[in-house]
Amino acid sequence: MKLKKLVLYTALLAVMGSANAIDQDLVAYTWAEGDDIQTVAGNYDVSAEQILVSNGLETDEITVGTVIYIPPQHATGYLNPETGVYTIAPGDDLLEISRRFGTTVQAIEQENDLSGTEIIAGQTLLIPGAGTE
Repeated sequence: MKLKKLVLYTALLAVMGSANAIDQDLVAYTWAEGDDIQTVAGNYDVSAEQILVSNGLETDEITVGTVIYIPPQHATGYLNPETGVYTIAPGDDLLEISRRFGTTVQAIEQENDLSGTEIIAGQTLLIPGAGTE
């Protein structure tokens, strides 16, 4: 059974190009002693800036034990957790944003009175169910 899984995984890697192409989910990462933002970012193939922006951080001084979120390759904009307002980053698309927040493209379109899926960097969207207010 292990061999079957290994063969399947290898085949998927060959088809998809990389492990990152397979796993595009948001990752919750607990900051550990000795971590630095550049190394953590490199481990997940994102930039330090993407991590900082996605977590609403202005500095890379992160306390041990803090949970930060590693964004997927797409949907790297900033979500204000209090209001549920998401600021779109370059390269974002509604499908990846909906996946990141566990909703649907249609729900985001409806919540924001969008007539299509075209969005632009800097635009803000209200994410259904994401705010605490």
